Amino acid sequence: MNIYKANFETKEQGQDYLFSIGVLVETDNEIVFSKDTAAVVYIGKVVKIPATYDKEGNIITPAVYYPGYAIDVMSSIKLDFGEFAVYPIEAAHSFYGYARNAEVPPTKEIEILDIEPKIIKE
Repeated sequence: MNIYKANFETKEQGQDYLFSIGVLVETDNEIVFSKDTAAVVYIGKVVKIPATYDKEGNIITPAVYYPGYAIDVMSSIKLDFGEFAVYPIEAAHSFYGYARNAEVPPTKEIEILDIEPKIIKE
């Protein structure tokens, strides 16, 4: 599976883009995933700085949000999100069984080492 994280100006812009690249399709007047789409998660606004509250739960300082509307997609095919693709350092969402910051394509190559474990005696 391929995981994509994207950021759009609005939810509507994001949904329109998902239609344009074949992630979503309309069948019998219903919006559904295409056969290659495993999941679409509408994250929405992502908190940059959390709100602070007093002891009674009243907001002291409101939350600050990153600009845009975030959407995560899991697909069995490679997709091009172009200018909308984002690679957050600390993602707001993860798909079950995948690293929180999983991304496609990875921004760096991962090297798997074949090393025999050694027991070190003190």
